[in-house]
Amino acid sequence: MRDPGRSVGLSVAIVVCALFLTSCMIPIPTVEPLTVIEPVDEVQVVPQGEAERAQVRLRLVSQRLTARSTVDGSLLTGRFHYNVKEWAPKISREVSDGVALVTVSQGVGSWIPLGKHEEYTNTWDVALAEGVPLDLGIDMGTGAAALDLTGLSLTRLSLTTGAADVHVMFRAPNPEPLSTVQVRVGTGQFVGVGLGNANFDQFNVLGGAGSLDLDLTGAYSRSALVDIKAGAGRVTVRVPADIGVRVTFSGVPVVPVEVSGLAERGEDEYVNAAYGNAPLTLTVRIATGVGAVSLVSE
Repeated sequence: MRDPGRSVGLSVAIVVCALFLTSCMIPIPTVEPLTVIEPVDEVQVVPQGEAERAQVRLRLVSQRLTARSTVDGSLLTGRFHYNVKEWAPKISREVSDGVALVTVSQGVGSWIPLGKHEEYTNTWDVALAEGVPLDLGIDMGTGAAALDLTGLSLTRLSLTTGAADVHVMFRAPNPEPLSTVQVRVGTGQFVGVGLGNANFDQFNVLGGAGSLDLDLTGAYSRSALVDIKAGAGRVTVRVPADIGVRVTFSGVPVVPVEVSGLAERGEDEYVNAAYGNAPLTLTVRIATGVGAVSLVSE
């Protein structure tokens, strides 16, 4: 049985921290009206040039983002559809010591207006080069993002969202060792599919009031650590059955933890049948605030 009085301070701290993150991610609504124009369809291409590696930052305040890999020879190809003058995307590029530093930002007038404004349109479709070692960072305020990172050679990944719903997918193993994944989610939903294919050493998740659905299955090449801190949202974690898995809990969820396919080994500790026998181990640490947790081995 879990002690409901244990780790209360930790749980409260998690919720406060996560909600603070959420409030910081959403810009103050603009006072000045946005300028609606005829829809613009714009393509911008960033060549790879002499760069051997890349650091790419995508900074989208509002609406829709898709990202995927490409073999068209460019480092980045962005297709942008918008009808607000102030939201025209800005791209900067420089190369230092063989590393291309690329930032794609929504325009300076990109504060989110109050209320529903269906007349505003802003859609980004970003294609990134396969085969180039890539440090990728994505910051997004509101809206929705579909990120198919299959085929990219990721060495580092960070994702910060406010009220956006985000879907991340790895359909095949990442060819580069990915040192760290950092995911920070505010009030939106985060869904990750095939995250074991990311080839990470450590996967850190900080959730606020949104829900987390983490599918950690995939092709692991070494042991790894997943650290999940969740505030008030529901957390679903799916772990693989073909490598050893050890899951520990802290915090005070308001409902019992739902567990399927793992055995309770000690207080707030669960393992799968392969733990202690398989050569690789996935360690998952989950700290919850007031949300519910579902843990499944498949």
